[in-house]
Amino acid sequence: MPFRVVTAAVTAAAFMTASPVQAPSATAPRVQDAPAPPVIRYAGLGACANDGGVGRHPCGPWRLWLSDGRVLALPDAHRTDGDHPAMGVMAVSPDGTRAAYLRGSDGALMIWEAATGKARRTEVTKPDSVRITGLTVSPRGRFVGVEGEYESRALFRDRVVDTATGKTFTLPRGYTLARFSPDDRHLMATHRSGAVVYATGTWSVKLRRSAYMTGDLGRDGVTVAKASRNDARPSGNRVTVRNLATGKKRAFPLRLRRGEAPYRARWDAAGRLDVLTDSYRGPSGRESHTYTWYRLDRRTGRLRVLDSFVVTSAVGDVILAG
Repeated sequence: MPFRVVTAAVTAAAFMTASPVQAPSATAPRVQDAPAPPVIRYAGLGACANDGGVGRHPCGPWRLWLSDGRVLALPDAHRTDGDHPAMGVMAVSPDGTRAAYLRGSDGALMIWEAATGKARRTEVTKPDSVRITGLTVSPRGRFVGVEGEYESRALFRDRVVDTATGKTFTLPRGYTLARFSPDDRHLMATHRSGAVVYATGTWSVKLRRSAYMTGDLGRDGVTVAKASRNDARPSGNRVTVRNLATGKKRAFPLRLRRGEAPYRARWDAAGRLDVLTDSYRGPSGRESHTYTWYRLDRRTGRLRVLDSFVVTSAVGDVILAG
């Protein structure tokens, strides 16, 4: 069943204020760079203690944790019942500029944008016959990938929704959504026996590869970066960059701190390569995770810290940007 089309509208989700610009030094006057606009670090729910004090369960509304330290609630975002309410109803774009979710009142697909602090209603609503199990939002918010299953248990094929028109593109049977390029112009879909890159303007096939691929797709639509961790031998932690057209690849070793491991790799809109790492401490159920974004210099192999933040066990069902 196709996704229903409704009239587009704009709904306010939160009010954002810009961070103040520091005044120039009186002894060394210079033009200050504008502060970086805030982005979403992660989305999540509260984590409330179970009856009896043993363990926790997700609770409360969806929230967005921003890079400027603010935490914004999305009270209209739908939550599923059960142990993992995050299943299928929330996604954060790789660059943290947008979040996609289903509105609880009517199933409308909403795109929250960090640049405006508002959520816009797309021309799409969820069919009653489909249970959504996964959303993927493209960096510029034009496309949302949908994974799900029919209530009748008939086979559901992954598809991509154009939020501007409501039109959908259905992937071939057996293929799953992987990643959009930073400019929204390409989508990589994977199969157990290979990968396909589509041009989103026409949904024509740009290239096919017979080898299984995962990772983040670059703006050229052919370069994929994947972070790999090696717990047994930390010196084996690396990012591998592969050209899907030629098959050539190059590995970049990651020299990280003790207890730190790569989590994922991401291309930005300018073609720079970023790496997210994770380290944690504390007993199971009360642990805290420190996530750090680095920029990898592919000429020298050096890492430069872009951002770092801690996620405690007080947050449930965490969905990271990236």
